[in-house]
Amino acid sequence: MLPDIHKLLKPRPRKYRNLVRHLSQHLLTTDDSGNGLSDEDIFQDLTSNRGTDRFLGFFSERGIEFGLHQFGIFDHLKKIGLPNGRVRIDTSDPYKHRLQIKHRIDGIDYLSSEVVLRRGTFPLPKQFTLEPKLCDFIIIEWLLLQHPLKPFTRRRPQLPGQEYPGLGISEIIFEMFYWLARRFRSDGVLIIPNYLHTGLFYGRQFLFLEPVRQGQLYRFSKLVSKKYRLDQLTWACAEGQLIDRKNDRVYLWEPSPMALPVSRQLKDYFHHADYVNTMLTERKEFRAEINPGYRKTYTSDWKAK
Repeated sequence: MLPDIHKLLKPRPRKYRNLVRHLSQHLLTTDDSGNGLSDEDIFQDLTSNRGTDRFLGFFSERGIEFGLHQFGIFDHLKKIGLPNGRVRIDTSDPYKHRLQIKHRIDGIDYLSSEVVLRRGTFPLPKQFTLEPKLCDFIIIEWLLLQHPLKPFTRRRPQLPGQEYPGLGISEIIFEMFYWLARRFRSDGVLIIPNYLHTGLFYGRQFLFLEPVRQGQLYRFSKLVSKKYRLDQLTWACAEGQLIDRKNDRVYLWEPSPMALPVSRQLKDYFHHADYVNTMLTERKEFRAEINPGYRKTYTSDWKAK
């Protein structure tokens, strides 16, 4: 089951707050020569249209690797069979920056993680808008977390959009995104799930800006815990075999923005009585079920047919 909305809006776990408090600016921005950025350098990189070799105008590759080590990412990857993790950043597009984690194993480079981020503004839905109308976000344009050496299994078969199984590190990754937004004084982190299962995964820390969608997500979470396997539900949705019984029609998953709130303004938005009441009404009234007779089948290596 997904966490209750009020639990999602509580302060971050103390262990992460203590960890971030000890991550100095110098260590996150230092390059191979040992030189870090000054406050003036950072301001110029964040406000200039020129290119930068710093991720989001701030982080060096060495600084990112240090941060990932502190959050335990590389230890986890090594534990699941992906040692020798190295960070690579691409800042050739001044508005969208790409970060990859690759692993050199037996002379071959394997990609386990990739994210494309940008900074931007996004309007809150008008009926619940608090001034100002636009929020500043760290926007996740693309997120890939995969284990390129791990096969699918009966317990974790292939899901829509997957080439390989996941890594099991999304909770820590999203925690890092939260503190990234805090460092840049953004209102939050924005992501758009393309599939029902990614909406459920992100829903462990993110909330739909549209309360109706959030209410539906809670219902889907209950269906997974009480009635259907996740793989069957999400494949039924992707293949037009999920029925919205409230309206007696095929349920179509429409990508819609979800936010991990950081600022007081955005948290107040999700606490707004109208948002909460609309969400709760949809959570109570929405009904969906897999079309009778539908069942997703797999090959012997648990890839979708």
